[in-house]
Amino acid sequence: MPDLALTPAAAPVTLSGVAASPGTGIGPAFILSAPDLSFETLTGQDPAAERARLDAALAGSRTDLHGVREGARVRLGDDAAAIFDAHLLLLDDPELGAAIQETLTGGANAEAAVHGAFEAFIGMFENLDDPYLRERAADLRDLRARVLSHLLGRPLASLGELREPAIVVAHDLTPSDTAGLDPALVRGVVTAVGGRTS
Repeated sequence: MPDLALTPAAAPVTLSGVAASPGTGIGPAFILSAPDLSFETLTGQDPAAERARLDAALAGSRTDLHGVREGARVRLGDDAAAIFDAHLLLLDDPELGAAIQETLTGGANAEAAVHGAFEAFIGMFENLDDPYLRERAADLRDLRARVLSHLLGRPLASLGELREPAIVVAHDLTPSDTAGLDPALVRGVVTAVGGRTS
C-alpha cells in the first residue's frame, strides 16, 4: 500500500517559502511520501529476460498513463491532459530506448538500465538555461518512477485517495500527482522544491 497519511499536526508549524499563487489555505496536513524505489544494481543478467521485464513495465506504464490522462482530461481539460501525451511519447523515444537497450545488452538488470538512461536525460534538462524547460526534468523523473514502480512491483501513491479537505505536503509533486488532485478537497500545496512554472 502506498505511504499516504492524513496527519493532524500536534502543534502549529510555520514554514516560509515562495508563493506560487495568491490566497490562504487552512486544513490538516496530508503528507505524501515517495515510494521506496531503491533497487540493487545487478550485472551478468540475461539481456532477453531483462528486456521482457522492461517491456512488461513499459506496457503497464502506458496503461497507467492512459488512465491518468483521461482523469486529467475529465477534471482539468484537454490542455492539462496533454502533458501525458508527452509522457507516452517519451516511453517510445528512440534515443532513450537505445540507451536503455545498450545497458541491458551489457548484462545489467532492467532497473539499473532504466535509472541510468533516465538520469542522463534528466541531467541534460537540468542544465538548460530556460527555467521552463529545466523544470521539465520533473516529467522525466515522474516517468522514471512509474516504470521503476512496475519493475519493482511497488505501486505509486495516488492523491486520488484524498477524501477530506487538506493541505498536501510533499517533497515535490509530479505531473501525475498533480493530475490526481481534487480541487474541491485540496486547500493548499506545500512542496520543498519547484517553482512558479512547475
